[in-house]
Amino acid sequence: MSTYLESMQPQLTYLFGVYLSQDFDTFGPTVGDAVRAFARDERPARVVALRTEIARFLGDHRGSEDAALDVLDPDRAHPPGVSAHDYLTMIDDILRVSIAQQHAAE
Repeated sequence: MSTYLESMQPQLTYLFGVYLSQDFDTFGPTVGDAVRAFARDERPARVVALRTEIARFLGDHRGSEDAALDVLDPDRAHPPGVSAHDYLTMIDDILRVSIAQQHAAE
């Protein structure tokens, strides 16, 4: 059963469920490796949609990002002590760089 928050954030839900699950280290030793795998493996439109969702999530939940992310992904694989805002900003930065590198390689 999906929650309202999951239905509003399908790409984030997908990223957390597939790439950032408890086994995220199958993509490499860091969360960044898993995010780069997402950017590499998924369609460009999905990567762009995820970046859009991250921006919307941060805007919609300003000041309550941690609580909202706990609802969306209670088993986050992020480092302890990292706020949801910083975690999502880091993911977005990795996606932005990955997209730029892919375009440069083309």
